[in-house]
Amino acid sequence: MTSTLSLNALTERKCHIQMLEPFGLEIIANDRPDFTMLVDSKILKTLVKQFRIVVLRGFAPVGKDSLVQYAKTIGPLLEWEFGNVMEMHAQEMPKNYLFTHGRVPFHWDGAFYREPRYLLFHCIEAPLADCGGETIFSDTHQIWLRADENEKSTWANIKITYKTEKLAHYGGCITVPLVQAHPDTQETILRFAEPVPPHMLNPVEVRLEETDGDQSYQFIHRMAERCYRPENCYIHTWQQNDFLIADNFALIHARRAFRAFSPRHLRRIQVL
Repeated sequence: MTSTLSLNALTERKCHIQMLEPFGLEIIANDRPDFTMLVDSKILKTLVKQFRIVVLRGFAPVGKDSLVQYAKTIGPLLEWEFGNVMEMHAQEMPKNYLFTHGRVPFHWDGAFYREPRYLLFHCIEAPLADCGGETIFSDTHQIWLRADENEKSTWANIKITYKTEKLAHYGGCITVPLVQAHPDTQETILRFAEPVPPHMLNPVEVRLEETDGDQSYQFIHRMAERCYRPENCYIHTWQQNDFLIADNFALIHARRAFRAFSPRHLRRIQVL
């Protein structure tokens, strides 16, 4: 009921609402309003709870400080050594694979520190057309629903260890159950991330507990393949000034590699 009322209110304010495939909601403004004034954060949280992702397109640009203030109305912000806002763009001498033009494997944010509830992005500069750099979101609840009963029974007993070099308060070694409950909806979700291979910056080792190396490798490979299946994935092609908020518990996310040199600048805020 709340979502219906929220969508009706936005429609009355001359916003076009459309569903994304296979999940997500897109709100397109006609006259470039300020979304921080138009879209109440309570409405936004309700929509994310139902649709996993909300894309806001056609709204006026929002400065970094104003975006931070709006994000604080959603919830407390995760603080890093660089502050609340990560400026995500390729660097000449990157220290992390996030700041390269390569692919980013599936992961969830905060695994080695504190897990944010929401991820809020603002596209400052979109990639050039047909150059890659799309962000991929995979719905782990849908992966669970599509599994058969034998798979679910096996998965329920799996624990996965993730290990990476510890830098400041990021990194280290964690072991987590694969099958978990969403903190808001109690839906079953999967805490799965792909390995980051040794040739990439900040490699991440992934292995199943109490499983031999070959079985662990085969399981991780098969699970990754499920994550990339079209029925589980929303692929976002960034446009200038897009805003996107995503559920960091139900979803994991990745990035396609750039096929050619292209700028891309996103701002990311993590909301607890």
